[in-house]
Amino acid sequence: MIKRIPKKLGRLLAGKFVKKLHERRMHVPADNNSLAVNLVTAWDKQCGIATYSAFLAEELKREAKVYVSSLPKKHALNPYFAILGYNVGHSQDIVHVQFEYGLFSNLKFGKRNLTAFASLPFYLGLTLGNRRVITTIHEPRKTNTAGSRSGFFYTRLLDKLIFTVSDLIIVHTLESKELMKTLYGVSESKLRVIPHGSFEKPNFLNKEECKLKLGLQGKTVMTILGFVTPKKGPDLVIPLLPQLNPNVQLVIAGGPQTDADAQFLEKLKRLAEQYHCLDRVTFMGYLSDLSPILNATDLAVLPYRSVTDSGVLHLLVSYRVPILASDLKAFKEIYQEYGCIELFKSEDSQDLLVKIQSLLSNAKLRDSLKAKCEDMWDATKWSSIAQRHIGVYREVLSTRTKNT
Repeated sequence: MIKRIPKKLGRLLAGKFVKKLHERRMHVPADNNSLAVNLVTAWDKQCGIATYSAFLAEELKREAKVYVSSLPKKHALNPYFAILGYNVGHSQDIVHVQFEYGLFSNLKFGKRNLTAFASLPFYLGLTLGNRRVITTIHEPRKTNTAGSRSGFFYTRLLDKLIFTVSDLIIVHTLESKELMKTLYGVSESKLRVIPHGSFEKPNFLNKEECKLKLGLQGKTVMTILGFVTPKKGPDLVIPLLPQLNPNVQLVIAGGPQTDADAQFLEKLKRLAEQYHCLDRVTFMGYLSDLSPILNATDLAVLPYRSVTDSGVLHLLVSYRVPILASDLKAFKEIYQEYGCIELFKSEDSQDLLVKIQSLLSNAKLRDSLKAKCEDMWDATKWSSIAQRHIGVYREVLSTRTKNT
């Protein structure tokens, strides 16, 4: 019964009615040779989506006019979101939303917390517009359950609205595409896979000079890069340090994003003390310029517990850094297509230890990974990714009727 109610109401509220309303008279660009894109995203913030958007916008500007509509942190019931959706839905040639559930404000309703509630009025505002809409789903949820009947209905309604209003949906991996088809019921014809971009212009510097600058001279540098959070698994690596060559220094280059992450960071420091290796862990926090640590790194470790895609991996690939990652599906795709990373069994400390030791003792293998990183970089550098987006924009604008 729980599944049947949301399905029927979802079709009524966010299905045929919304689809018909949105399709009533779609805007046709006056000039087929020009293209104007309204990019709806987080902007000028310390977060992955904002960084992604900035790199994408920089390359898109070479062939299109790019306008940015920044998503603010306002109360979820603030009419601003509906107005923003309506205004965006009447501007430029095409609307491209960078969607991640955490970008839109939640609504606290009694003891419940309705995730990304502000996206509801925003997408309803888009519905009243007449522009084609593309949504990039950066991290699809791997479950659409919500712990209660009302929560389940809400998440189904939200997702149905987003997928119905969007003319096309972009995801970054084949795993995400399959998830969208099987869990969310999105038609394959409405899905496109465009990988996360890799840094366009890496700043290659002398490795030893970078180590000296960072106080890591003479060390073999093993780095975990990015936000410090439990799902990225740095706590799996610290206990292994006493079993590695004493010259190996672990660098945790990143900081917490939430209060819970800040507590986790303190836990990592206590863990290093417990294993008597605090002097072998360098906590660098946020770095405004990542090029020194990227050039200084001998091996990067991504011991993630969960991920659908990784901007950090693409940054490391740009700098040709040898990478060891957990064997999650997203990383397996990279391994199978490019062979530029090594994998270990997720959350298997012993296998992680063996693979670290193997990579640090085998310079030839590390050099091979570096060479294959260049192949992946060439395929996924931001200029290449922007070209694929331009192709998708023109495809959508040339389509007279929406996919179902």
